[in-house]
Amino acid sequence: MRVRPFVDTHFHLSWTARSLLELNLKECSTVECVLSKVREESERGGTYGGWVIGSLLHYKLAKAITKELLDEVSDKPVSIATRDGHMAVVNSKAIEISGVDCSYSGVECVEGVPTGRLYEDAMLLVRRKMPDPPIGKLVGAYKAVLDDLYSNGFLQIHAMTSRWLEWELVKSLNHKVHVIPYMRKEAFVKGSPGIKLFADGVLIYGTALMNGKGRKLIDERELSQWLIRGKEEGFRVAVHAMGDEAIDLVIRAYEMAGKPKRVLRIEHAAITRDDQLEYLASEGIEVSVQPGIMESVGVEEFKSILGPNWKRFMRVRDMIELGVKVYHGSDSPVGPWRLKEVFKYYKLLPKPVDDLETVLKLMSSGWEIHGERPSGELEVTDDLEVRVL
Repeated sequence: MRVRPFVDTHFHLSWTARSLLELNLKECSTVECVLSKVREESERGGTYGGWVIGSLLHYKLAKAITKELLDEVSDKPVSIATRDGHMAVVNSKAIEISGVDCSYSGVECVEGVPTGRLYEDAMLLVRRKMPDPPIGKLVGAYKAVLDDLYSNGFLQIHAMTSRWLEWELVKSLNHKVHVIPYMRKEAFVKGSPGIKLFADGVLIYGTALMNGKGRKLIDERELSQWLIRGKEEGFRVAVHAMGDEAIDLVIRAYEMAGKPKRVLRIEHAAITRDDQLEYLASEGIEVSVQPGIMESVGVEEFKSILGPNWKRFMRVRDMIELGVKVYHGSDSPVGPWRLKEVFKYYKLLPKPVDDLETVLKLMSSGWEIHGERPSGELEVTDDLEVRVL
């Protein structure tokens, strides 16, 4: 079968590349495994810049680790991010360097003292003080990720939460994979093709806006101002919205901004209602979906977390039937990007998308978002191997 080249409309290039250089804790299933690896990394002198920096930790392990446990195994600043990217656990040295205290939203505290667990926007407090990898190694990691993407049929990615310097480094590679950066809010500069904003948190920590709960990470007025600016300056505004109440917030902001066309896109839309999908379809608002995020905790665990809301999770089939402009993303490194694994998670949705042709269309139609025309074709074999022609 021949199809157009793939586009990953929600890919964390910097995070995916850095995870190749950091202490990878993806395979750890116990706290003891994590602490042992942190101790070994510390004894080797740290990851880079005198810090121990880890990633891809399972969220349950992160909830079981405190700053005191990390203090016992390293005298260096330690920061470990979970695989979902919305939580980190740090030690006392990192807290001291970063000035983290209980006055900040997202800092978990007990009796007025930080536990070492940081959620969502609070993670930036530490991240701003963390060293960057050596430039040569970072560029090499970018190239390795882009090479792997290309070999699996991806010729364009939308790189979420990017920084300007990283975009410049990626451009210097002149790679066959076209990278379109969506900048962090604090890193946004005029001329950026897109910005990534957050309306709420995530499902697994209960911070998605739904059922009257969750964390509101932006207000309607600020979001509407970004949408107006996007229309005036010609950049796209991608908004992370997991819960249905977050999508309500985004719609209100969109209407406050005068309903600017081809500016807003919604990332995830994990929990939705029929009226919202009908609205998105009527307004032509694009949605990027990532069924593979289930991999970060395991499918059965994910179902357990959502409970009765599981049946409303990522209604891709309904979106298609109602005429929503929906596109595939991996959310890497949260979810997988290779076709065989991608197809697996579409088939595991509450309303399965189990025909290959539909999944291939979702993966190859993202070119529309930035109005580009792909060149070339892919060959997809019966066993779901991909070859760039």
